[in-house]
Amino acid sequence: MAKITFNLEEIIELFISNKLLPPEIIRVRVKDEKVHFVIRTNTFILPFIPASLKYLSFSDNNAIFELTIVSGHLSKAKNWLNQALKLKIPAYMKLDYPQLSVDVDKLLKEKSFTGIRVKDILYEAGEFTIITCNN
Repeated sequence: MAKITFNLEEIIELFISNKLLPPEIIRVRVKDEKVHFVIRTNTFILPFIPASLKYLSFSDNNAIFELTIVSGHLSKAKNWLNQALKLKIPAYMKLDYPQLSVDVDKLLKEKSFTGIRVKDILYEAGEFTIITCNN
């Protein structure tokens, strides 16, 4: 068993340096307890969508986040947006707006991490603690 502790900035840098973010996610920054970013849609109607993500919990091997779309035009294009985002979400993620869940086992398998399983993810005082165990 291991405990790994990161703050949000460290996790974002880790994701960026290891190219774990989809290319559609740009301008990533951390403010307070949220990760703010822009989704590049490559469409004429809504080419860029500002958004933020906040960690909520870890349950049944799923990390649960709250996705917030920061756009006054969202109400006009909500159905279109949901379809566009669902088409590009990796298999280890599920979007049920505003909740985004990440199946951590599937993520680790897709990224070729073996011999490790995430037992719990805790978030307190601006830091994530990831508790792991052997498979």
